[in-house]
Amino acid sequence: MIDKVQETHLYKWLCEKNSEFLGQVNEAIRYAEIMLPLVSKVFADYTVHGIRHSINVMEYMFSLITDIDLLSDLEVVLLIYSALFHDIGMVTNENEINDIKSDNSVLGERKYSKVFEKYGEENISLQECIRPVHGKRSREHIENQMDEKLFLIPDSSVVSFRDELGLICMSHNEDFEWIEKELVNQSKKGHFEINSQYIAVLLRIADYLDIDEQRAPLYLYKYLQPKEFGDLEWKQHFVIENFDKVVMNEKTGLKEIIFQGTSQEPSVHRKLLKYFDSINGELRNAVSLCERFVDAKYLLPLKTSVINKIQTKDFSFSDLRLSLDYNAVTNLLMGEHIYGDKKYGLRELIQNSIDACKTMEESSLQMEEFRYQKYQPFISIVLDKDRRQVVIMDNGSGMSIEILKKYFLNVGVSYYASDDYLLQGRNYSPIGHYGIGFLACFMLSNRVEVKTVYYKDHKMNRISFEKNSEYICLTYENDSRQQGTEIILDYDQCMGVFENKVESLVSFVERNFLDSGIPIKISTMENGKPNTIECVVKEIEQIIPDNICLNDYLDGVEAYIDCTYKQINFATHLRDLNGCDSYYYDDENYSLDREEGLLIRDCVNNGKIQLMNIPIISESDENDFLKAYEVLEDYEEALGKIGCFESINVWAREEEITGYALYVEESSASIIGGYTLGAFRDQFSHASYTPVQTTYVEKAVIANESNMVLPYNESCVVSGNYRWERTDLCYVKNVLLSGLKISVPYLVDGVVLKGAVINIKNPEFVPNVSRNNISTLQQTKLSYAIGKAIHMWIRDNVSLTSEQKGLLDLFIESKYSMANYCLK
Repeated sequence: MIDKVQETHLYKWLCEKNSEFLGQVNEAIRYAEIMLPLVSKVFADYTVHGIRHSINVMEYMFSLITDIDLLSDLEVVLLIYSALFHDIGMVTNENEINDIKSDNSVLGERKYSKVFEKYGEENISLQECIRPVHGKRSREHIENQMDEKLFLIPDSSVVSFRDELGLICMSHNEDFEWIEKELVNQSKKGHFEINSQYIAVLLRIADYLDIDEQRAPLYLYKYLQPKEFGDLEWKQHFVIENFDKVVMNEKTGLKEIIFQGTSQEPSVHRKLLKYFDSINGELRNAVSLCERFVDAKYLLPLKTSVINKIQTKDFSFSDLRLSLDYNAVTNLLMGEHIYGDKKYGLRELIQNSIDACKTMEESSLQMEEFRYQKYQPFISIVLDKDRRQVVIMDNGSGMSIEILKKYFLNVGVSYYASDDYLLQGRNYSPIGHYGIGFLACFMLSNRVEVKTVYYKDHKMNRISFEKNSEYICLTYENDSRQQGTEIILDYDQCMGVFENKVESLVSFVERNFLDSGIPIKISTMENGKPNTIECVVKEIEQIIPDNICLNDYLDGVEAYIDCTYKQINFATHLRDLNGCDSYYYDDENYSLDREEGLLIRDCVNNGKIQLMNIPIISESDENDFLKAYEVLEDYEEALGKIGCFESINVWAREEEITGYALYVEESSASIIGGYTLGAFRDQFSHASYTPVQTTYVEKAVIANESNMVLPYNESCVVSGNYRWERTDLCYVKNVLLSGLKISVPYLVDGVVLKGAVINIKNPEFVPNVSRNNISTLQQTKLSYAIGKAIHMWIRDNVSLTSEQKGLLDLFIESKYSMANYCLK
């Protein structure tokens, strides 16, 4: 085992050539030997990241090179330097740590406070702030903290390779495409050639390969939970034994990467297999890139899949994998069976634009370019008949190549639900959560093109793809552009969804969105002439002109309700419950007596009043009723045919009321207790040959020491002239959820809910995958909060007597006693 950099093949090669760089390399080694042990200050529970790791990386680099004698001295120096300093960004001092913990220093886009909120442990939280950006920190350390003399070309006081080294070290922590975009493969420093891309590729592969019983790399950590990694439990379960992993296959002339060892735990073995998949992807990219270099000396004659010789103990894995059919899955996720209507594809795209603009609006507050001119978001839908395109564009935050690859093109993985977004500690909580919303655009067009410019790099990424193919065309443009995204759809297919009517598209947008402070503009282009179409996206308070506003009582929920509330039924008499004359049954005299002298509160039993309602059919209506009853064979329907009729309420002190409908035909038969149908006919002039069918009425009431009670109803909906005609509109973050309806659990009698507009901004609410509803539990909590807020508003705004207010307070206290996250 090599213990010193000076014993590595790369260093010895420089010695053999008596390289002019040796003095600087020795200084760099001494600097690394001082600095790299400091990695353990924060990363003590990580595997080795010191000189030991650097030496291993150098040896793996050497084993991958086809012919080192063809490389320049400077290229070999860069290999040594990159092995020494690619992880130096993991070094932190006390001041940096304090700044990170106080959120004064935000590394990348992660706030320590949000990371700590997730992990609940200081050291892990520090690691999770530093780890994702340690490559960039390494570059900054090289460029800002290290002596320039370490990077000067010999015999030059001006020409330096510091910038090249910084980029190479940064590249090992970036996406592979970053190498091609940011590094060059042909350049010179003095008289030395440099292929920075080649050196970066060797660094990445060598870093991957340094895993054995001595060390596990950062890449494997990505597949482990931090706490599992922290105590290194997984190291007890499998061991990679071989250090010399790069072996020449004499038959093929290709070098092969071989892993040997023993694995004892299936769950950890799965992570290892996933790790091998990552290496295989890296190898394919590396070999492909090197094949495009002009000079053959930079070829990488390497097999693009590792050879797995890890022996499993007491379990086995087959080569079978769960696979998904692209067309079947995407058709399932983007079809009408999820969204219900192809039109909702447009809603999804506008939702994405709203999220992007809101995110950009928050970012702009910290950006110098918007210091004097406030960011003005917009969303524009262009119906370009000339080019046969529909374009949905915005000036939101756009997408970087990393976001595109990790989230946008990765079905089911949402950027807004990931640590990359959540740990930024933003105030805005986006609408999108599922990572499939973009597939809905295929309901509008079989071909889609996306042009997007991320606000941090201002370079365009262009993607085009088709509905029935998983192959994506991705191109880059280096010209600087304004941030934002354009989605380009086929005109005929898209407009066909809207019956080829522009007004239909406009109406859809107006109905499905509230004003979010982002103007949604619609315009047409035909025969070279643009035309702007009026699209009025209303503010929530404008939808219902006459409303009560419940915002003061709700947390993260806006609610405007159209209801009648001035005729609350504070009942003093039994007849107040439904307007019918009321009687009580005298069980001593078998008679029905008027309710005079009877206190309604004395009729309450366990919070309810139980009555019998009996219709009275006069002699003049008898013939019509009997004919209708003979045909319909239904008492209630027959009553409806004769029009107006009277009925009475009957209350009994004892348990005389049956609790169900009672049909009485014989005059001597009992209606209640000893009171017969004959007595009823005599007392109320009920027709001589008409039977009676009673109705059981149970009314819930609130009662106290007052002489009145407060009746209330349960499960009340918001409806128009008919109960089935729902008139409530519910939005989440200004986007309509067509399936979400409110059912208030308790509503005092006399209050009628005629209309409602509700906009949920509370981050606790996440719409379902089709974004037309929320979970049943959340519906319940929202309805409960709306119900309570309505009654609190009535208590605070309606003129009530002290007796009435006491009953309403008791109602709120008994029926709406619970708090939830929708209520202040």
